[in-house]
Amino acid sequence: MDEILYTAVSQLAGAACSLSDADLSQPYAWRKHGEGVRLALLGTAHELRDLAIQLSQERAQTGKPVTAVQRVLAQNHAGFRDLQAVVLGVTAEEYDQEPGPGEWSLRDVLGHIVGAERWFCSLAHTGLTYKQDNETPPPLPDNAPDALFGAYAAFHNLREKGSLADMMAYFNQMHFRSWELFAAMTDEELAAPSPLWWEEETYTIQYRLHRFEAHLRQHLIQAEKTLDQIGKPPTEAHRLLRLVYNALAEVEGLTIGAPDVGLAGQQALAEVVQNRASEITAVTQQARALETAVKSGDHAAVSAIVSARPPLVNAVDQNQLPLVLTATYHHQPEITRLLVAAGAHLSIFSAAAVGDLEKVQAHLQAWDGWLNEYHADGFTPLQLACFFGQPEVALWLIEQGADVNAVARNPSKVTAVHATAANGNLAILRALLTKGADVNARQQGGFTALHEAARADNVAMVQLCLEFGANGTITSDEGQTPLVQAQAAGSMAAVRCLQEVLS
Repeated sequence: MDEILYTAVSQLAGAACSLSDADLSQPYAWRKHGEGVRLALLGTAHELRDLAIQLSQERAQTGKPVTAVQRVLAQNHAGFRDLQAVVLGVTAEEYDQEPGPGEWSLRDVLGHIVGAERWFCSLAHTGLTYKQDNETPPPLPDNAPDALFGAYAAFHNLREKGSLADMMAYFNQMHFRSWELFAAMTDEELAAPSPLWWEEETYTIQYRLHRFEAHLRQHLIQAEKTLDQIGKPPTEAHRLLRLVYNALAEVEGLTIGAPDVGLAGQQALAEVVQNRASEITAVTQQARALETAVKSGDHAAVSAIVSARPPLVNAVDQNQLPLVLTATYHHQPEITRLLVAAGAHLSIFSAAAVGDLEKVQAHLQAWDGWLNEYHADGFTPLQLACFFGQPEVALWLIEQGADVNAVARNPSKVTAVHATAANGNLAILRALLTKGADVNARQQGGFTALHEAARADNVAMVQLCLEFGANGTITSDEGQTPLVQAQAAGSMAAVRCLQEVLS
């Protein structure tokens, strides 16, 4: 088999297997589909499936239909490629890590899979040899696999001490040896008996060949279970790569017995996939560099990266927040303005945070459900506008009926009142309280807006909270009233104000 496609897919896997979900969301388009780097993987699977159809048609048109044995071998090949995808990125430590009492490590699982296939292949090969001689095979001798794959002692040493890469290389050689041995078998030969083994029943060669995949799939599930138990569940990148390897296996399976079929198409797609591997590496690395520059306020670096790769203006950080919002969270207004000027997409949440009322209004005109929708970070548009001190946006959202008592869906548990108290904008706070916002709502830690105003020594806000019924006796989870918190912070103006009111 020409491994040009496998080599290309391996390069893609190397570039993608360690990518985070955020990396997969970085700007990237496959054809007209712009859902991010994940489309590099989904698109590759799509193209491989399409190539498989072409190869199938070519075989039919050139009088090389797929035979029964080739279908059986292709089924096993799909399992083999799936196993390769499952163990992508497994470290030496993880290969040997035992998941728990009575459970197999990956070393145990793979050793068992490959050891069993030594026997399955020997059973099928011996049966074929005797069929070609028109003889009935005797029971399989104990050393039969050694003739095909070398002494058991060497395999045992590999199984006990070898690396994962060494085991997979051994398995790879053995796997493709089965193509050499069986790809030309006739249907009559498939139906011939294989030697007796431990079952003490006679099975056909076809049955033995089917055992390759059935046994592999059985223990592939065990390998997945082991990875889950040792704290290495499949990431989105791994799940996508399994789709790619599955599609690759379909293409390769159609070359069994016809190695030259569709070779030009395979070579052309391999070049595309290799280039794609380089592209996603560049995109994800530059996106991470851009995130660092955004957070640190490195204007020159941000400008250079965005100029070199304009789509990255819509990159996300590792929390999957758009970088324009990341810049705002990190108090980098110049970076925010740079990204907006460069064409960064503003969702209603980003627009609310940066104070773009026109964009906020456009989003709500398109769908009024945005008014009280929660962003991925757990905040509503109103909460973001309040926290970042965008009065024009906040006041407009309040007038549109935004929920002034909505609680953030994250550990902070803040409401718009808390967000505004942190920002210190009196106009927004008065509008919220006038619309019925709960002035005594408690956020994470049990703090109220009055706690925040007192700590910040914002006397005007303390007075406004008290005007709307703030309870000065409410204690935080640590037992502090607003007065005690003001005293601890040295906010003496707030202390005097609270003492006058509460005395």
